[in-house]
Amino acid sequence: MEGPERNPDRVREVLDQIRRGGSIEELASGLHWKDFEAFTAHIFCENGFLVKRNFRFSSNKRRYEIDVVAIEKPRVLLVDCKHWGIRPGKSNGIQRAADQQRLRREKFVAKLPLLLTSETAEWRTATTIPLLVTLFHEGISERCGTYIVPVFKLNAFIEEARCGLFDCGRASEIVRLDCYQGTSPISLRSSQPW
Repeated sequence: MEGPERNPDRVREVLDQIRRGGSIEELASGLHWKDFEAFTAHIFCENGFLVKRNFRFSSNKRRYEIDVVAIEKPRVLLVDCKHWGIRPGKSNGIQRAADQQRLRREKFVAKLPLLLTSETAEWRTATTIPLLVTLFHEGISERCGTYIVPVFKLNAFIEEARCGLFDCGRASEIVRLDCYQGTSPISLRSSQPW
C-alpha cells in the first residue's frame, strides 16, 4: 500500500499543528493509516472516553478486530478508521466497509456481556454505535447500519452522541447488561491508549 511512512511521533506533530490552526483534513491525510487510527483514538481520549485500540475477539471460530473501542457511559462506540476519502470508485468501498463494521458490531454485541469491564460492570444497559471515521466526506451519514463520520466532524459527532441523538437510530443497539452483573470484569485500560 502506497502512502506516508508510519511515524508515531507524527501524530503529536499533527496535533500541535491543529492546535495552531492547521486543517484537520489536510494534516490527517499526511498520516500513515496506523497513525490515523492513533489520531482518531486520541480525539476520543481528549473527549474523556476510555479507549482501547485494536480490540480483538472471536465469535463462531472467526476472529474480529475493531480499530477503536471508545467507552463513555452509557455508550460504546465501535470505530473502524478508513484513511481514505470519498472519490470516484470509493463509494462501493465505503458501502462494504460499513456493512463489515455492522457485522463486527453484531458479533461484539453478542460478546458484550462477557466483556464487561471494571469500568462498565455497574451499567444496566449499553448503547453500541458502529461508525467509520474517514478522511474526507461531505457530512455525517449512515449506511448499512453504520455511521460514516469525516474526521473533521468527529468532535461534533461525539457531542451529538452524548446528547443521545444516535441512541435510537437503526445503527445503534441497546444491550441489557444488568443481568450479567457479578461476572468477572476485564480491563480495557492499556498503558498507551492511543
